[in-house]
Amino acid sequence: MCRLLQLSSVRNSVADKPKILEKMDNFVLITPQGKVKGRLKDSCIKYLGVPYAEAPVGNLQFKAPIEKLEWFGELDATKFANDPIQHPMYLGCSEDCLYLNVYVPKCVSLGKIPVVVWLFGGSYVHGGCKGTVAKHGKHGLYDAEMFAVENSCIVVTVNYRLGLHGFLYLTGISDKFESNLGLKDIEMALRWVRRNIDSYGGDINNVTLWGESAGAALAIAMMCVPSAKDLFHKVISQSACLESFYTPEEATEIAEKYLEYAGVSNLDEINKYDYKQLTKVVKAIDSYVRERKFGICSINPVVDGEYLKEFPSTSSFADLGKPILIGSNANEARVFGSVMKGYKHDEVMRRIFPYFSEEYRQKVLAAYTQNPKTRDFCDIAGDIMYKVQKYNVADAISVNNPVYVYQFNYAPVIFRLFGWGACHVAELPLLFGNMKPWFRMPLYLGDQTTAAEVGKRMRKYWGNFIWSGNPNSANNGDHPMEVVWNKYTSTDRNCMNFGKTDSCLKDQDVETMQKLQGERHFFVRK
Repeated sequence: MCRLLQLSSVRNSVADKPKILEKMDNFVLITPQGKVKGRLKDSCIKYLGVPYAEAPVGNLQFKAPIEKLEWFGELDATKFANDPIQHPMYLGCSEDCLYLNVYVPKCVSLGKIPVVVWLFGGSYVHGGCKGTVAKHGKHGLYDAEMFAVENSCIVVTVNYRLGLHGFLYLTGISDKFESNLGLKDIEMALRWVRRNIDSYGGDINNVTLWGESAGAALAIAMMCVPSAKDLFHKVISQSACLESFYTPEEATEIAEKYLEYAGVSNLDEINKYDYKQLTKVVKAIDSYVRERKFGICSINPVVDGEYLKEFPSTSSFADLGKPILIGSNANEARVFGSVMKGYKHDEVMRRIFPYFSEEYRQKVLAAYTQNPKTRDFCDIAGDIMYKVQKYNVADAISVNNPVYVYQFNYAPVIFRLFGWGACHVAELPLLFGNMKPWFRMPLYLGDQTTAAEVGKRMRKYWGNFIWSGNPNSANNGDHPMEVVWNKYTSTDRNCMNFGKTDSCLKDQDVETMQKLQGERHFFVRK
């Protein structure tokens, strides 16, 4: 399928095939933006810290992103650029954060190869392309080298604005400010891919949008943004929580409270405030929101009816025309157990099901356990936030599009000992293949071989889907994987279960999830 990338001298124009010049272990590429110098690491050429938009600082702060202008000379793209501003802050965070990273396998196909655009998670207030555990080893969690090489695809990891700078709805207070800036950053990154990725050897007609947690919710939300729909062709969604999206009224209330906590009396002067002080308010806002509703996200995208037209959780996805691979983990919310501490059981159930009788709440609780513990409430919360959303989206999209549903069930010994199970984000190191940071912690003690095997199988399914829209075969032909992953429909509710071994069975959880949801979402949004 692939052959060694042919090296050729750099010319003064951008041709159909990438022009690369080898300089020791560095590579220079001609792109529409200008010259970009990357570096070769094993079998992958990395172009790190490539700007896709102008720095959102000064007069561009709280504004939609502006396409990055061409540069003169040679851009050194051998090191990561800044991650977005967040709290708590760590070294390498800045308002100047609109950068992406391109991972190009040294071995590429004769023609253009597929492109997958990665969106990190972090409740819309945390995260970045470097990976949240980068400090534990040379390789960050989102280093896509192994994924790109194994699947002969180009991986683009994208930074977008977070929290105050990316999702706080200041538009409801003053029309001088724009909304959903984090989403608009992602659209700009997709436009960068459309304009530039063929220079890196990518196929602009085969782009997959891939995200986890908040990143997955944003990937699904992009399907509800008319101006972005044609910029990608497939979606991979891992553990998307879609219920947290706000109405303009809800978002305005949060924005007003945020400014009150931050001591901002004149919104027109917000640019004069120290961003470090402003971002510290996130914890107080979390407490304010959790006193009023159940969830883990306090600053969220806003369904404003203009840019983001509808709630992704209830969209019909009419005329979508995109296959989707969507799933969740078996024990998503167990790792969030600390959020539950201090709450009485009845209080937790009232927060999760605010519009239902005590009799109904007890029926739900009985369906999970006869001996309530924090873990059981976490499972209920996890199902509401992640599993129910998975089936809502799968049912809607499967009417006219191929849908492949999965559940991640693998839990190493240490995860089981801590009571986490197959919790939120547990699949990420396996999919990216970056186990070193996690081995050093050491969360996979005694399970390293099994974890690596599970990850390799999952990467193959993901790679096939990125190539063809079918996880069983890269060319959508008659060469399926050992375990065939059947499509999901509202009648044949097939679900691939990833564990020590894999199986694709009719999902028995669907009816439970639908009953669990009931009319809850209807009342919440009406």
